[in-house]
Amino acid sequence: MSNQFKKSPFLSLIIASSIILSTIYFFNLVYTYSIPADYGSNVRSCYCVAFRLDDVEDFPYSSPLIAVMEVFKEKNIDLTIGVVGKNIDADNKQVYYYIKQRLMNNNGYNRSNNGAGLEIANHSWEHGRFLNFTFLEQSNSISKTNEKIKSIFGITPTIFIPPFSEYNNDTILAMHENNMRFISADDRDSSVYSIFSNSTIYHLPETAETGCDNCNATKSYPWANNSYLWQGLQHEETLNQIKKSIHQYGFAIVVIHPMEYSLEHEAVTFQNTLDLKQIRELVLLIDKIKKEGLHITTIGNMINHY
Repeated sequence: MSNQFKKSPFLSLIIASSIILSTIYFFNLVYTYSIPADYGSNVRSCYCVAFRLDDVEDFPYSSPLIAVMEVFKEKNIDLTIGVVGKNIDADNKQVYYYIKQRLMNNNGYNRSNNGAGLEIANHSWEHGRFLNFTFLEQSNSISKTNEKIKSIFGITPTIFIPPFSEYNNDTILAMHENNMRFISADDRDSSVYSIFSNSTIYHLPETAETGCDNCNATKSYPWANNSYLWQGLQHEETLNQIKKSIHQYGFAIVVIHPMEYSLEHEAVTFQNTLDLKQIRELVLLIDKIKKEGLHITTIGNMINHY
């Protein structure tokens, strides 16, 4: 490089300006795509959360089910609901009518994820234990439920939630036979069915919960190992599970059961009456998730956030 070239004030100004602009651009990129400090991890992450409401049926917990769905509606948040085929559009039909009205108002589930949509998942025909079923029995359960949901709601599910989160190789084969794309079960996962694979079925395991059956005793719940069998968790505890899941998996699936929003759930004498205290915990949880800057989506839409 010549001395004349070195001494050019205009060149120095251009170089300095370029460095400043590059620094600003880099800072903006880092700022735009920065993540909360608590979630530092080496895994790819969408920093998103999906809520999964299980055991959606017309009895025996219609009041808690409708109340939970209403919370998500009021918060303008999408929700994945696991419908039990045999027990929907049955008994007093309150849950069926509620879902039907929501779908009519939204022209079905809005897959653009604009909020307050209901994404319907298959939660089997009558909530039996799939590990005790043959391949044919599993496939029939999935098929009958899909047909029922299609007939009453006009939607064919692509998500399967195995009862008790139990599944085996026959479950995967049965899902293939019924054109299902997603399974949400326990936290067993593999590269074959991982969200990052090119598989035709993606496994998005449940990684957090708002209540639990036979919870391990904790400082918050010292009674968990005695006669109480079902506890509703405080929102801080569920939020910690979500943070841990995002660090480990890059996402979180939060499981909700109607039982923890039913009065007397901690004494296992469930009532079809709403536990307002536990509903309040759900509202606080959603508010905290939003405050953390995490996205709330559905199971079926989660892969679109990567």
